[in-house]
Amino acid sequence: MGRSGSPSWWGYSHPHSRAAAHLLFWLLVAGVLGAAWWWARGRHAPLRSTAVRVVQGVLAGLAVGAILVGTVWRGLTDLGDAPVCAAPPGEEWGSTAQVVELTPSLFAQKVATWPETGLAMLYADARGLTVCRYAAADYYVAVVPVAEAGKRTVNFGDMVLSPRFPTVPSEAAELAEHESHHRPQWAVATLLAGPAAFPVAYGVDDFFFPGARNHFERLAGLESGGYVEEGHAPVLGAPQVGVLSAAALGAAGLAVRRRRAARRAG
Repeated sequence: MGRSGSPSWWGYSHPHSRAAAHLLFWLLVAGVLGAAWWWARGRHAPLRSTAVRVVQGVLAGLAVGAILVGTVWRGLTDLGDAPVCAAPPGEEWGSTAQVVELTPSLFAQKVATWPETGLAMLYADARGLTVCRYAAADYYVAVVPVAEAGKRTVNFGDMVLSPRFPTVPSEAAELAEHESHHRPQWAVATLLAGPAAFPVAYGVDDFFFPGARNHFERLAGLESGGYVEEGHAPVLGAPQVGVLSAAALGAAGLAVRRRRAARRAG
């Protein structure tokens, strides 16, 4: 993107960027009010302390606020004039002649990922990132102008945020195509369990199956994503074993607690 009046070769700027902070503040206030309702709703839960209910309420409220922010901002954002992605010299990514048709499946994916895409667009606008459209998948790419060491390319619904895309058109197109394959994964996970479901599932999978072992990356295409095949088996080091042990102990403790509560109630 960029500031109004400061065009770049990407050619896109957002007209509502000055309202972003105000919008975010008031919608998060609405989320906190939702947290109060959540806490009141669970006040009679016998197995939840007041502190647990408060934490759950705050998290739920912030989640509701984030969904509202993303939904509203995506509705305010008009990316119809976003240019087709191109390398700095002006070479197109080979996607202009391959404009994808808006099929019912693609439309459903865009609608399902609406809130998370809005959050990505808000972040890109706040950072002043340039945005272009990968026409072959009707997919948006936000690029940080200067490469940052250690930063990964991250997909959010219908948009990818990258520390710097390759300047070679063929490589950039492959990476954009790879990232666009995460969009249906986001959509399905969102429909099943909400906007946070995909990053949680991806994080858990990546913890035990890092890098090229990750099942979501394998489905999106390892080669186009720049991954090198390194096996299929899970990684079971000290962190993974520790997490599994803690989860087993926690489940056992919860089962014992529930059994005791049932006996008292009986």
